[in-house]
Amino acid sequence: MEGNQLLTRQLRAAGRNIIPGLAFALVTPYAVAARPDAPVSTVNHAFATELGTGFYDIGGRSVFIATFTPAWEVREASSVQSGTRLILPLSAGSFNFVPDDAIEGHLPDRIDTFSIAPGVELDFLLHKDWLFTPWVRAGASFAGGTSDGFVYGAGARLIRDITSGDRGITQLHDLMLVNVSYRNLPDDSFLRLRNAVDLRQRTSLRLGAEHQLLAGLYGILDVIPDPPAAPAGVKPSSLQLELGFTLNADPRPQLRWLNWPRLGIGYRFAGDFSGWRIVIGAPF
Repeated sequence: MEGNQLLTRQLRAAGRNIIPGLAFALVTPYAVAARPDAPVSTVNHAFATELGTGFYDIGGRSVFIATFTPAWEVREASSVQSGTRLILPLSAGSFNFVPDDAIEGHLPDRIDTFSIAPGVELDFLLHKDWLFTPWVRAGASFAGGTSDGFVYGAGARLIRDITSGDRGITQLHDLMLVNVSYRNLPDDSFLRLRNAVDLRQRTSLRLGAEHQLLAGLYGILDVIPDPPAAPAGVKPSSLQLELGFTLNADPRPQLRWLNWPRLGIGYRFAGDFSGWRIVIGAPF
């Protein structure tokens, strides 16, 4: 894998399963504002709370960023009133950590970066099962144990789930703008328009006595008019396409108090940032 790969989507609206920070999801490739004191100058960890969990291979150096987004439902959306949800996106990064270590059961032994960006989401039920969710978030990023940036952003997503027999489909349209203000460096921003679809089909193949194989195909199209600052010589693509497949069991097996996540693989076509993605959990 070459260049920078980010991973996106940790949790959806209330009522969906929350995948904790050690789940993997590929994010929109981004690059980053150079910081002389950053552990890896090609990773803008300030955007990690918005862009999600993942392993990144950046010029031969490995980075692992884990994101966990607790959510508290204040009020559930209905046909007569909007819903309100408080969220607390948290992210932690560890550098020079490789996926083989995780397979062998060795987790990162240090945290190089940390970000927190609490916020509020509002849910509005629309016609034909669409859910409209505007949101705002603000917080800080930390590196080397001290705060190095103020992170703030806003966005809105339009999503719906449709189930018909053994088939399911999720459609997503998402617009977000996230900014970071550094103390001693130029500010940076990340604007993204995303359109995505996730198709799922229950198959006749049985996994044990109680479960059937659930196969999925997904596609993500991202438009990034002005990608965040990139390393010298690397040109982020403004139009990025990701295609992949996932597998799971239906009903989902239980792993203690968690539902077993979907597993899959995808490939992102993004110019210098193209690469494979390991998917654990929802693809977006």
